[in-house]
Amino acid sequence: MYSKKLISLILCTALLLCSSGIAYADAGHNDHPHQGKIIITPQMFYINKANSNLSITATGQAQVKCYIEGYSGTVTKVSIEAELQQYKNGDWVVINSWYQSSSSYKLTLSKLMTVPKGYSYRVVADVTAYSGSDSETKTVISSKVYY
Repeated sequence: MYSKKLISLILCTALLLCSSGIAYADAGHNDHPHQGKIIITPQMFYINKANSNLSITATGQAQVKCYIEGYSGTVTKVSIEAELQQYKNGDWVVINSWYQSSSSYKLTLSKLMTVPKGYSYRVVADVTAYSGSDSETKTVISSKVYY
């Protein structure tokens, strides 16, 4: 009788120990430049890389460059719809727009335009990658440039 109680007690203790285990994840070292902030970036299915850039020369020549690269072997077409915007009276106003597409998996749109002095400018581009009848779009915004 004593041995049955002892065996039951041992089994109950083992069962409690096994079922109450808590798993901990080690966060490791945080070497990310955002100083402790966790940043979650969604994985794109068709778009591998995308960016938009704006530079303005001392004479007011604005150079707009936008780029999209889809996944090779998956993407059948790409397109870029870009807007050059000027910050005026508290709003971003479109001063020019361009569209370009390609039956490839990557594309660069490059445009020049003279802009007036005394404003901030930026480029907003919607880049789209197609795989058959499916598509995926991402909006990329350049840094602001004051001229």
